[in-house]
Amino acid sequence: MSAPTDLMLYTVAEVAEMLGPHVTVAWLTKRLRERKFPGRKVGRSWMLTRADIESAIELMARPAIAPKPDPAGLTAGSRRRLNRRVAAAS
Repeated sequence: MSAPTDLMLYTVAEVAEMLGPHVTVAWLTKRLRERKFPGRKVGRSWMLTRADIESAIELMARPAIAPKPDPAGLTAGSRRRLNRRVAAAS
């Protein structure tokens, strides 16, 4: 008899593998200890449910920030030079 998917528990190593190569066991364990990610201790080990994993993914997501349009159309270097000239003239 298999457990329902909601009740399945995953180890930190399994979750780190699911989340990708940039997530290490140490990094994930640190976030669990700091209570930044949901999870539970079973004995001496951290365990996560599917809902915990989905919540961690949402917490790791960062919204895309659109670049601010430059009304003058200048490059970053040109803007710096212009700002230096304006500051020197003051």
